[in-house]
Amino acid sequence: MKRPAPHLNRRQLLQGLALVGAACTRPGAGDSAAKDWAAKDSGAGGCTSDGTGTSTGYCLVEGLVMRVFGAAGLAVGAFVLANLDDNTAVLVGRDARGIFARSAICTHACCIVALCDDVACASPQPTPDTCGTAGPSTADRVLCPWHGSIFRVSDGAALTGPATVSLPAYALSVDGPDVLVDTTTEVDPSARTPA
Repeated sequence: MKRPAPHLNRRQLLQGLALVGAACTRPGAGDSAAKDWAAKDSGAGGCTSDGTGTSTGYCLVEGLVMRVFGAAGLAVGAFVLANLDDNTAVLVGRDARGIFARSAICTHACCIVALCDDVACASPQPTPDTCGTAGPSTADRVLCPWHGSIFRVSDGAALTGPATVSLPAYALSVDGPDVLVDTTTEVDPSARTPA
């Protein structure tokens, strides 16, 4: 008698694809050694620590607090993208009301977006390496390089498809010159932290 093929749910499929994609596109970025290195020195040099809440379950984003070095000093209208791995990346920006954070993972295909240097996103910036930062940019746009979705950073809105869901906003705190973004805690997209 023939056994039925095992059925994978969406989460299992995305996890498998994420592992394959990480192995094919950026050696080391998705492995545990990169995460261990990032978490070793959570004081002055590490870029992550454990989150206090539960993982949001959104696109396999890990429940971490990401340290975005120097982001507290962003000029009004500027944004940066900080990357831990293929599952966890954040955008930090400043406007006239304060500092805010969003996910940098596309809500359509769960890949890292790229900062744009203009509102048409004709020349996106390269994605940074593990614990790296791209930017600053003042275009208020990010582009998903896989399928072309464009998001507005200031409110997370999906401006062009195929994505239709906004980028989630995350809680943050300021720690000296750095911003700590908690990917376990979603907040209202209009939330700002004075700095």
